[in-house]
Amino acid sequence: MRFNFSKLNNPIWIYEVKSVIENGIPQKPKPVLFLECFAHVESVSLKDYQNSAQLGTQHQMKVFIRNYHGITNKMIIEDINKQSYKIEQVLYDYRQSGFTILIAEEVSRS
Repeated sequence: MRFNFSKLNNPIWIYEVKSVIENGIPQKPKPVLFLECFAHVESVSLKDYQNSAQLGTQHQMKVFIRNYHGITNKMIIEDINKQSYKIEQVLYDYRQSGFTILIAEEVSRS
């Protein structure tokens, strides 16, 4: 897989959801910043939307970042528009490319 590092032009933030203890009292899990980086983001194109709707993947996206270990499927990605995505799958160094690919699904806004 040939990929150009110059395509990494979208800033993203990856958060790890951790339980927080304040004054000895456990609080609700809160997102803690894990990584801030630039990425290449691919979402479903209009020509593929019908197929993705049938498969139930129309709200998924692929995020390409430089290899960074420690990312798990229990983390959340936030983009520049403050939209959150839950990481579904992590592909480390896919095909020896130097990239980690994150497959994430949109978290509904409420």
